[in-house]
Amino acid sequence: MKRSQRLQVVVDLKVNQEKKHLEALGKQQNIKLQKETQLNSLKSYRQDYRQKNEHLIKSGISVMQLMEFRAFMEKMDKAIEGEEMALKVLDNELERLRKNWEEAHKYTQGMQKIQGNSRLSEQKQEEKKEQLEMDDRAARKKH
Repeated sequence: MKRSQRLQVVVDLKVNQEKKHLEALGKQQNIKLQKETQLNSLKSYRQDYRQKNEHLIKSGISVMQLMEFRAFMEKMDKAIEGEEMALKVLDNELERLRKNWEEAHKYTQGMQKIQGNSRLSEQKQEEKKEQLEMDDRAARKKH
């Protein structure tokens, strides 16, 4: 088995690993998009709730209602903060997965280049061998 053929096995393996890294990266990006959408919805709901109840507060509400409003707003703020922290964790994981894919991609490209160089070398050797055989045949016909 030629060296380029042996290297093809390694290249195929690395291509598959690179694909797996890329798939993991894609899944993580989808999760991040979903989390960002949730966070934006939560912020939007908080803003709508505040605006809806602001005119009630200005017109006068009971102390109990005001306390409930503030407690709910605190819960919303904590939920938003929690989602933002979760998004930061996802960002870190996304960056780690991106680096893993980049490393796998560079390695795969390197292996493909090595295999290509090996194939070229083998091709040159084959052409040289064929040329020598043709020269040898031509020399024998002259004698």
